[in-house]
Amino acid sequence: MTRRISRRAFMGGLAATTGLAVAGCVTPTDQRAVVASSTGPLRVLNWPDYIDSALLDEVGARLTSRIEYDDLWEDNYTGLDLVIADLEGATAPGWDIIVPTNWLAAQLIQDGYAQRLPLELIPNHVNIDPAFLTSQWDRGARFHMPWQSGITGIAYDPEAVGRELASIEELFAPDLAGRVSMIGEMREAVGLTMLAAGDDPARPTVAAASAALDRLADAEAAGQFHSWVFNDFADLLEAGTVAASMAWSGDVVQLQRRRPDIKFIIPDEGAVQWFDTMMIPTGASNVYAAAQWMNAFYDPEIAAVNTAWVQYISPVLGVRELLAQGSPDLAELAENPLLFPDDDTRRRLVTWAGLDSSADEQALDNRFTEIAGLD
Repeated sequence: MTRRISRRAFMGGLAATTGLAVAGCVTPTDQRAVVASSTGPLRVLNWPDYIDSALLDEVGARLTSRIEYDDLWEDNYTGLDLVIADLEGATAPGWDIIVPTNWLAAQLIQDGYAQRLPLELIPNHVNIDPAFLTSQWDRGARFHMPWQSGITGIAYDPEAVGRELASIEELFAPDLAGRVSMIGEMREAVGLTMLAAGDDPARPTVAAASAALDRLADAEAAGQFHSWVFNDFADLLEAGTVAASMAWSGDVVQLQRRRPDIKFIIPDEGAVQWFDTMMIPTGASNVYAAAQWMNAFYDPEIAAVNTAWVQYISPVLGVRELLAQGSPDLAELAENPLLFPDDDTRRRLVTWAGLDSSADEQALDNRFTEIAGLD
């Protein structure tokens, strides 16, 4: 049975390593060796509600291996609990594809815990939106292929709040005390709080991030926040347990099918953008089928079907055009700036860039864990 580790222990383990050289000293994949060494089913570990289940059969028909799909990656720490012992022990992990968020993907690459993709087997790699090819930690996306991207902003029930919201400051408004839920991802919660103070999460400093943590700690101690959650923020909003919440854009678009009165905003100060990305963990048993899976989901037709279901930002070129040619409902999605941000929307989004020192970032994560009670 895989051991459980705390957020703090996991961050500490990553910070102590010096595996960056692994990512920089790779050679092209031997296609024949990949095929010959691949065995067993394709095992995929993903987030909940992140795939149109009908696609499993359609994509499965394209693969040479049977698919075993698990949606147990509920957040980046509990997800890593499932694989970290195998990665640290250099034994075959339980999955051939995992889908961490971008900041964690960077750390896994540095640690040597991700295999270089066999791009010779993934011709649809050319369909990656160029915006996702410029990450300093993996330029050209040699070790990862984005699954979906999203925006962390604010969702709220206008009737429960009693007014329209426009600012991050509303998360700290006295009249909403005890009726606000927060997402338990440090880089998103701290990032939004930094934006409220006029600081830039794309160029974070220890001082600015620490000031944001101070504000979050004070608000938590004062009872401002009802809870620290992940995907279940949508359940809290739908049930009326909270009036407003930090929120992930795609989950809100899905919630709006049942509760069209719930609103999602990119605050005046801006919002945090992130992406979850497919990776092949070191020691995976079926790299060949993993490559086939990635290639299938970068077919624009497959990607368009999945985008229409999950309603997050697709990293695959051609998806918007296909949706625009579909039914009125699909064409409406093609014009939704939460799925296909226009230039004005993009200018209001920032991505956490990380601190220069992994030890400093670990310290931020440790303190956030204590504030949010997530250890």
